[in-house]
Amino acid sequence: MRTRVLEVTEAPAPGALAGGEINKPEPGAEHPDWTLDVRGWAVGSESPVAAVEGVHETDVLWRVPLSVERPRVAARFAQVDGDRIGFLALQSVLGLPPRHEIHVRAELESGVRAPIGSIVAERAPLQTTYEPRRQPIMITTFGRTGSMLLMRLLSSHPEVLSYKPHRFEQRIVSYWIDALLTMADPTSFLRGVAPQGAVADRTWWTGAEAPMAWPLRDQAVQEWLGGAAVEELAVVAQQRVDGLYDQIATTTGGGDERYFAEKSNLRVSGVVSELYPESRELFLVRDFRDMVCSVFSYNEKRGVTGFGRARAGTDREYVEQLGSWAESLARAWGRRRDRAHVVRYEDLVLDPEPALAAALDHVGIDSGAGAIQGMLDELREELPELSEHRTTASPNSSVGRWRDDLSPELIAACDEAFGPVLELFGYERE
Repeated sequence: MRTRVLEVTEAPAPGALAGGEINKPEPGAEHPDWTLDVRGWAVGSESPVAAVEGVHETDVLWRVPLSVERPRVAARFAQVDGDRIGFLALQSVLGLPPRHEIHVRAELESGVRAPIGSIVAERAPLQTTYEPRRQPIMITTFGRTGSMLLMRLLSSHPEVLSYKPHRFEQRIVSYWIDALLTMADPTSFLRGVAPQGAVADRTWWTGAEAPMAWPLRDQAVQEWLGGAAVEELAVVAQQRVDGLYDQIATTTGGGDERYFAEKSNLRVSGVVSELYPESRELFLVRDFRDMVCSVFSYNEKRGVTGFGRARAGTDREYVEQLGSWAESLARAWGRRRDRAHVVRYEDLVLDPEPALAAALDHVGIDSGAGAIQGMLDELREELPELSEHRTTASPNSSVGRWRDDLSPELIAACDEAFGPVLELFGYERE
């Protein structure tokens, strides 16, 4: 079995909801695919239910309307207009941790969100029999944390293959894992059997646009699409990664490297660690307050609103959003710390030799003084591509810049958003 439901609980009522239930899945249910089929109903007390959401930690996994007729239940509530009080959502659990909890909540037309219940489940890891020729070093981080610096250092190690990281900062594994996770989701793979929406749209197959595909009556076909077919897709992804890095090795004159290095994100890193059991993960962190300063300075310098800033109305709201990301990073580190290693940006720029030695020891490649000096010598060459990337005169001057760059209000906001995570990674709070 690839997915097992451990527990299903219901939130207490009344409140904003006059009633609501999760009818499916049931506790103890086992499935041969990586899919959860969630069904239930919800009725608002004073405001109608606009939609139902599935949330893991801080991420909204799905949002669906009340599209299922439940006449017997609807008859119990005088405020209901019609029988459509039921919801249905199909969700792949591959991008979630092996053990996870999904909170199901109703969004009322008044804007209030009310809990319906929660689902605790566990999934099998995604594994194949394919044997990759190289293993990834995944740098899990956010923007403006020194990832280009670390990528440039790692790429100069003779046992690590990379392709002009100072220019391209490639994400070849992330590209294929993201494609795999999209196609492994029933909102996508069911479109091939039962297309929904405008198929003239080039992204129709992703399932990103409403309406959500309904389950197939032929359960065996759907379980194959969400199970064995996903493993076959994973093999294709691994083969394409190998093929491209073989071409890169031919271009760069390499071929014997054991690893390749890439920047990654929280969505794909966990799946990469399953598909590549010998992979290594480096959690690259930077004082989150300095990271905020660097984002603001970079956006101002380039005249853009990058790194998610456009999704926030104010700087304070942006800091709060980054706080949620930092908490997710901390949780991921807690889950994978037995096979991952933390690299702090400040250590890289202020005392690089021991920081690099510890990282290389974790990877399991040459960490001797000669190898490290060769990596540091690479930094002596000035690269025009990096001129627009910097926002301070030197890396050293970027450490602790938040004390001068941020207003007292934003410093307080950062302490509220990042406080526990700052302490976790060894930074002092104000």
